[in-house]
Amino acid sequence: MNKRRIIWIELLRIFACIGVIGIHAASQHFRDVPVNTSVWAVTNFYHGINRFAVACFVMISGCLYLDRKRTWNLKKLWMRNILPITVAYVFWQVFYALYRSLVNESLKFGSVAFFKRFLVMISDPYFHLWYLPMLIGLLIITPMLWEIVNSKNGKQWEEYMILLYLLFKLFPYTVKAFPIPCREHVMNLLNTVQPQMVTGFVGYYITGHYLYQYGVSKKLEKLIYILGILSIGAAILLCYIRAQQTGTDVQKFYENYTIAAFLWGSSVFLFFKNHVSKIKWNEKQEKRICFVGSCTFGIFLIHVLVRSLLHKAGIDSMMISNTFIAIPIVIVLIFMLSFGAVVLIKKIPVLKKWIV
Repeated sequence: MNKRRIIWIELLRIFACIGVIGIHAASQHFRDVPVNTSVWAVTNFYHGINRFAVACFVMISGCLYLDRKRTWNLKKLWMRNILPITVAYVFWQVFYALYRSLVNESLKFGSVAFFKRFLVMISDPYFHLWYLPMLIGLLIITPMLWEIVNSKNGKQWEEYMILLYLLFKLFPYTVKAFPIPCREHVMNLLNTVQPQMVTGFVGYYITGHYLYQYGVSKKLEKLIYILGILSIGAAILLCYIRAQQTGTDVQKFYENYTIAAFLWGSSVFLFFKNHVSKIKWNEKQEKRICFVGSCTFGIFLIHVLVRSLLHKAGIDSMMISNTFIAIPIVIVLIFMLSFGAVVLIKKIPVLKKWIV
């Protein structure tokens, strides 16, 4: 497979990375401010519009790893693809467990309580690190998926699997968010068949390859854009309305397994593939874009630490009275500082290969 990086994919990777930071910057006070305030309304807005990020990351992986030009060797798969992600996951899981234990003032370093707390934190993925085990699971089944999607009837098989994903995963998850009559019984019926296929993200994985390999008609593309914007807008509004009714924070209408997140993520992916891809860049610009793109994995891993340190310094989504302006400022700061940290780590021979 040609190792030359595809510029629109690198730009989408960077944009999705910023989106993940946007979710986490907006979520800083998502649960500790009254839902009837303008601050919560703004955080809900930013929380929602950045929900394309995870979907696009998985779609990027699908379009690249399932590319018919790629050939899979199981030893190469495990040693070159799965092992580095596993090592990075273990390192950062231990790092964040140690960091959270150290900043906990009620725990004395070296005490039995400190050690127990440390072990408990290691046992469960930190809130953003769940993505790595999920990606490892997708990589494990990638050779089998590759054989299916690149077979003689691969296009039809992909359409079939995407349809199954919509019917058995996204549709039931979305319906669950609404207070329909006899909801428990309806959900039991909808969940009669649960084709998880290792993880709930395999549908995004296959959709990424499908949109990359085959694309869609102009009419369908426009429809996806319209539905993507309308659905994420409706989801943000529904979260706000439900929050006012219940008095607690709500995000279930735009979570990763909702139809809104699927349509919004698909529309962003298609926009980059069909329109951003037409932008012409000179060789120097392409080199810079590819370098930043190559740093996004490390930025994703380290940005939570940067967010925490900025928060301790008084820099977060509520550092000024205007939250609508504060959140973008925090996003930019987290991204730039995380990028700087990754650039420095990449200068260290062993660490650059295994942890970023």
